[in-house]
Amino acid sequence: MKNREFYLLADFVYENFGIKVSNSKMNIFEMKISKLMKSAGVNSVEEYYTLLKLAKDKKMLTDLLNEVTINKTDFFREINHFNFIRDNIVDIMKKNRRIDIHKEIRVWSSACSSGEEPYTIAMILKEYLPPQITIKILATDISQRVLNIAVKGRYKSVVKTQVPPIFLSKYFIKKGDEYEVVEDIKKLITFRSFNLKENFPFKSTFDIIFCRNVMIYFDNNFHEELARKFHQYLNHGGLLFIGHSESLSHVKHSLEYVQPTVYRRK
Repeated sequence: MKNREFYLLADFVYENFGIKVSNSKMNIFEMKISKLMKSAGVNSVEEYYTLLKLAKDKKMLTDLLNEVTINKTDFFREINHFNFIRDNIVDIMKKNRRIDIHKEIRVWSSACSSGEEPYTIAMILKEYLPPQITIKILATDISQRVLNIAVKGRYKSVVKTQVPPIFLSKYFIKKGDEYEVVEDIKKLITFRSFNLKENFPFKSTFDIIFCRNVMIYFDNNFHEELARKFHQYLNHGGLLFIGHSESLSHVKHSLEYVQPTVYRRK
């Protein structure tokens, strides 16, 4: 792949998905594009780019997206965030009076991948919130492929190594070699396809937002834009959780630092 061709496609990925493909990953990117070109039956990068720009074949865009994103996630990944909710549930409700007043908590898992994150959130809130509080979780991802997995809520036996035994027995049903999330947890979550690069369409704000291990794909300008939007769509006293390898220290934002990877709207 020529440099000009690389930048042509890298710019397309950034403009459409907000994902920055660095020069250091040019060889890996070229291999992925070659695979996609073969699948699409085209022989040149220019032809492939033209088809992407026309966007007549939605599958091409979806396949490109699936290749440039990594959907690595586990139940209870970066467990300190879930421990924080567990240990501070009273303080969370005290600082965000809306939860108690409206008897509901609204959570957004903004890059939910195959569903492990929102299902973990649901289990934690089910365990530690007062029972009169209604739990509403919106789980979004840019990839329809992983959303299809999330909606089914069925996972390989590796789930046994990720989920504490008490949660496994309460919130999963064993079906053959797989484990399926129980309906009481599934019904707390609404799954939707959404690109963080798009305008936020939400009519309501959130009490907690998870955006973990996503910003590593974006540049600083988009980090700042996301921080501004998350602030806008958090209720007063609401919390933002980001990934362990991420920080907002390098961008302007109006969120209050609570502890590493945890921020609050004042």
